[in-house]
Formats: sequence, structure tokens, C-alpha cells
Amino acid sequence: MYTLPLDLLRSIIQYVPKRDLPAVRLACHSFEYPAAEFLYCNATVWIQRQSLERLSRIAHGSVGRYVKRLTLGFELLPTELPPPESYLSWLYHQHCRENPSDLTRPPYPFLTFANIGEFTGRTDWTEHRMLEAYGHYGRMIEEQQLMEVTGMDIVSLAASLSRLDNLHSIVIKADYYNEDRSLSDFPRDISVLLEKALLIPYYNRNIRKDQGRRHLRNIIRATAAAVVEVTELVISDSDNIMATRILSLRPQDLQIAVLAFQHVKKFYFKLPDFTANASDEKIFAGGQLAQLIEAMGCLEELTLVSSACNPYVPWEAICGNRRLGSLRVLDLQSFDFQEQEFMEFLVRHNTTLRVVKLFCVEMYSGTFLSLLSRMRENLELVSLELTGVLEDVAGNFLDYSCVAAKALGDYVTKRSQQFPFDSIQRHQRENSEDK
Repeated sequence: MYTLPLDLLRSIIQYVPKRDLPAVRLACHSFEYPAAEFLYCNATVWIQRQSLERLSRIAHGSVGRYVKRLTLGFELLPTELPPPESYLSWLYHQHCRENPSDLTRPPYPFLTFANIGEFTGRTDWTEHRMLEAYGHYGRMIEEQQLMEVTGMDIVSLAASLSRLDNLHSIVIKADYYNEDRSLSDFPRDISVLLEKALLIPYYNRNIRKDQGRRHLRNIIRATAAAVVEVTELVISDSDNIMATRILSLRPQDLQIAVLAFQHVKKFYFKLPDFTANASDEKIFAGGQLAQLIEAMGCLEELTLVSSACNPYVPWEAICGNRRLGSLRVLDLQSFDFQEQEFMEFLVRHNTTLRVVKLFCVEMYSGTFLSLLSRMRENLELVSLELTGVLEDVAGNFLDYSCVAAKALGDYVTKRSQQFPFDSIQRHQRENSEDK
């Protein structure tokens, strides 16, 4: 068989849609093909036996050396097998989402293993296959429970991580069971597994509240045990999936995190919407996020993304009161803070902090003009990026133009010696005229 040169193969593959890359990967019967380096640089796994076994095969094979970024799916199966009526209802709703024009909702009590194929028009959903799939789903749940009880999910993950010599980035992300995605959007190996369970739990309205905490705990313990030098950690997903209880970690887990994340230089964390439950707000106010950040002794770039509807949480609970010795870049998106507490954090890092990015931020006390002036006096920034909604002197909120934002950035970084009153006033006039 003819093997294409690596450069040519890379040029061809870059035009292949990302959703089709796993199919291309499965077509490579030999891991030694030049495609391996490109196709396996990103690996995705979720905490179930089949997926962990797949990661183990990659790690123990010659292709493991190509894996640089590992994505850990957030979704967990439920702790117990749902009753048949719930299982059939989930299947039916999933089919309706993929075929909205085909069906009208039948009376719920009439859904059975024998008639769901008739209601959906799926001739392959016979009673025998439905019963077989329901049993298979139950066995998957039992396997997962066994792995959780015995700790084999952590052992398997740690064993694989220890063989991924070039791994530098770990992502904890929830997007595989997003209700807006169809089966065709899934990587091939994931879709095959879902087909075995007849798409369940493709969309589960009863999200396990411990899944975020369990996944983060697994990553902490497995990374520490495998002695992996992870330099980038990303925790991100949709608000309706990630429970805020991801930060309900045990004290010993936070202690282990110091070892697990000692090499992390870039940390991205998206705070979920925690307005629904007052107890969730207390979790963030308790300061576990700050403890997690402080565990990263080599942290250079910190990105925190919140939600506009989230209530104010003291800055100390977010980033603590210690100095992060290597912090160079701070990126805040949709965050609320008070001028004094935020300025105290910035001053603590004045010897290393060089880049600040603020997007859609709001202050509960103080003004941005005062904050920017103090940043100029106390920091040695080389870049200040202001994007989105900022507060002016009068307390109004303005979406600063690029020209005004750049002028403010130049002033804070001392590329300009004069405060840009003209640029801001011009923008304010233009803004008022537009209204």
C-alpha cells in the first residue's frame, strides 16, 4: 500500500471536517501511518469502561506518543437503571428532536417496547431489540457503578496517562450529550457506543449532581499518580450540565492537587450558572476555586469566565489572598468585582503581571476611571484589552468603541502620557446620538 508523505497528508487532512476525522482515524489500520501524528494529537474519553479501554489501547500502542491534548467528557450514566417508561420516553423525545416534522406526541401511557417502533416509524426498533438494548443499558450502568466503587476508573485513567509522554493539556468538557446535537455530530467511536444503547443517555434531564466533582477528582488523583507534567487545564461546558458541585472537593483532593497541577501554566475555568440554588452559591463563596488556583504553583495565564446572571462573589473566594508567583496574563469575562479588592489582587502581582483582559465586567463599588488610573500607577502592563461593557464616570454603561478602548489601553500601559478624555467624550457623544 502506498504511503503519502507526511506534509502532503497534513495538507489533505486540514480540509476534512473535524466531525469526520475520527472516521479517517479508524480507517488507519496501522498506527505507524503518517496520519497518526495529526489524528491522535487530540483524544477524547468519557468515564465508562469502553471509552477508558479505548484510551488504554491508544496509550499502550505506538500512537500514544502523539497525544498532546486529552478531553474528558463530563457525562455520567445514572446511578440506577431508569424504569422502562422513562427509558422509552427518552428514546421517543430524542427521535422527535431529530425528526421534528415526522411525529406528533402520542399519549404517554401507550409507549411500550412493542409499539415504540410503530410510533417513531423505526422498523428496526423491534420489541426484541428494544428489550436487548434496555438490558445492555442496564449492564453499562452496573459496569460504571463497579468502576466507581472499586476506584478502577481512576486506576485505568492513571495507567493510561502515565504512558502519554507528550500529553500537556487536559480538558474537562461537557458537550457529547448536548440536546441540540444529532448523532451525526458525534465522533464515530462515540456514536457506535450510543447506537448499542439506542442513543441513551443521549440526553438525560436528570443530570447527576456529583459528576463534575467526580471527574475533577479523578483527574487530580490520576494525574498525580501518573506524574504527568500537564501544563494546561481547561474546565468548560454548558451551564445546564456542569453542576457547581464540581468544587465540592474533599480537603485531601485539594492537597493532592498541589502535586497534580504543579506544572500547570494555563488554567481556563468557566463558572456555571449557580443562581438556581442558594447552597450552590455558598460553594463558590467557600473559596474552593481559590484553593484550586493556588495549588498551581507555576500558573502564568488565568482565564475565568462567569455568567451575567451570577450573583457577586467576593474576589478573595475566587482567587484567594495569596500571591501567584508566576501570573503573567489575567483574562476576566462577564465578571463582577469591587475596585478595591480587585486592585489589591493586581498589586500583589505587579512584578509579574503584564497582560490584563477585561470583557463585560462590572464593578459594585468604585469606577473604572479610578481603577485604570491606579493600574497605570501601580502596574507595569504591556497590554490592556478592554472589550464589551464598561462603566463611565456618570455610572452609565457604554460599549466602548475599539478606538476608545485602545486609547485607554495605551494610557494604562504608558504608551500615551495623557488620559484620553477626547476619545471617550467623542465616543459618548456618538453613543448618545445613536440612541
